[in-house]
Amino acid sequence: MSEQLSFEDELKKALDREPFVPFTIILTSGDRYDVLDPWSVAIGASTVVVFPPGSAHDFFRKSQIVAVEVHAQAA
Repeated sequence: MSEQLSFEDELKKALDREPFVPFTIILTSGDRYDVLDPWSVAIGASTVVVFPPGSAHDFFRKSQIVAVEVHAQAA
């Protein structure tokens, strides 16, 4: 039996990782949000809010997420 994870599950795993590793959320539109701090993302019932450094917040529907790319850890 194979495990099926949603992008929401992947997002939560990336936010909870210890130690935290930056990652990128990629949307269907091609927009990319670099998450450099686990406290810069809020997950609601159907939306995600991202607080990019030095700019206003952005929000999008969870259904718009097509990928969560975890950056390589520094050696």
